[in-house]
Amino acid sequence: MGKRSNSQIKLGAIISYVALILNIVLGLLYTPWMKDQIGIADHGLYTLATSLISIFMLDFGLGSAVSRYVAKYRAEGNQKKIDDILGVIYKLYIIIDVIAFVVLFVIYFLLGVLPLKLDPEQIDKFKTLYLIVAGFNVLSFPFSPLNGVLNAYEKFIQLKLCDLISKVATVGFVVIALSFSSSVVWVVLANALSGMLVVAIKLIITGTSVDARANFKAGGKELYKSLFSFTIWTTVVSIMQRFTHSFGPTVLSFTAGDYEIGLYSPAVVIEGYLYTIAIAVNGLFLPKVSQYIADKKEEKITDLMIKVGRYQLILLGLIYVGFACVGKEFMVTWMRDIVYEKSYWCALIIMLPTVISATQQIANTTVIAKKLVKYQAICMIVTGTLGLVVSIVASLFLGSIGVCIGTAVASLANIVYMNFIYSKKAGINVFKYYKKCYLRAIPCFAIVIPLGLLVCHFIPLSSWIGIIVKGICVVAIYALVFLLIYFSKEDKKKLIDKIKGILKRKAK
Repeated sequence: MGKRSNSQIKLGAIISYVALILNIVLGLLYTPWMKDQIGIADHGLYTLATSLISIFMLDFGLGSAVSRYVAKYRAEGNQKKIDDILGVIYKLYIIIDVIAFVVLFVIYFLLGVLPLKLDPEQIDKFKTLYLIVAGFNVLSFPFSPLNGVLNAYEKFIQLKLCDLISKVATVGFVVIALSFSSSVVWVVLANALSGMLVVAIKLIITGTSVDARANFKAGGKELYKSLFSFTIWTTVVSIMQRFTHSFGPTVLSFTAGDYEIGLYSPAVVIEGYLYTIAIAVNGLFLPKVSQYIADKKEEKITDLMIKVGRYQLILLGLIYVGFACVGKEFMVTWMRDIVYEKSYWCALIIMLPTVISATQQIANTTVIAKKLVKYQAICMIVTGTLGLVVSIVASLFLGSIGVCIGTAVASLANIVYMNFIYSKKAGINVFKYYKKCYLRAIPCFAIVIPLGLLVCHFIPLSSWIGIIVKGICVVAIYALVFLLIYFSKEDKKKLIDKIKGILKRKAK
């Protein structure tokens, strides 16, 4: 796992960002069109159906177990243990899938009696969406370990190509479906079809390029005990992560209705873009972290976290600052309705914790690799409950903004607690990380945001032209301030040397 690993990481990262750019561009083009085709209320129903199903399709920590154990046994060179653990995990996935099917089947017949703020016609439509989304999840769930296997075997290029195909196929199928009928049902079917296509591709890749073969005869107390000791806590983490990110639409369905869910949805899309940009690189480092731990070189993890975190903070910080300055105008222009000003505030609230936490994914990976997940689980139980209570109370008065406040409170509390765990249990020098990564960034943000808002206020342009011009101005201000304050002399020298190298290669 040397040069080849680094090459896979670099190419995987490049493909990730290509997929991201394509996904964002396509999303910006087709999301408002889709909203116009099906309406705000139906868009809210679609979001509700997806979030409700996701609460019950839990993998009980087995997804993390696949990545952790396969990466660990690969580092140790133990192929038999890889085959055995995969056999056990696949069997457990099938058992969970059967249980989930029964639970979802029962819930379907309870939808009509739950106190949802939906009229009878909306409930009938929601039932149809529920059946489609539930059916897709039940069919695809047993193949969930494929991502962990491909990641642990450093098939980053293939894995990221699948993500790229998924983005293009989803948009393509949705556009084709809505060209024939402006029904939200067709949107759901198109998403399910693209999902099954990607599952089939991953099966082919795994079968042809990975030498691991699941041993379904594997078992034994030691194997199950080892797996259970890890997954019992990752199960709690999975439940709370799914719960924290899915309770928004569900809470709003009881407190505010489908219209507020429709306003909440674009904010989640924007935050999702930010998060996807963040994990495009961080998700590639589990094998490297596992190797550091196996080789007793754990001090390198802090340095890796700082190196990745600084670049992530610069990139994510730019996106957040840019959205803070031109996001309100962007939301209204993008969704073609003044009511989406509220979505701007929703997005701004839930994006802030993401900027902070996403720069610490290396530390989170270390927690998984070192089997410290129980501390994360305990934290998420407390913070998730806190977030739910705040969301319910706040949404009664503020609707979608209230839910976002609850989500942000939970996320920020989680960050504070987990930084303590990173320091005391995972052996990461958190003080050094914040000093190297954040110390110079805080005054930069304090300068750029007010200055960016002031400049945007005095630019007499509107619509997409105005957004682009204002965005370019904010990027220029951001780049100048960060070059002058955030970058050290060594950073500037490296940047100049890279630019010179690129120019020389082009000249040749």
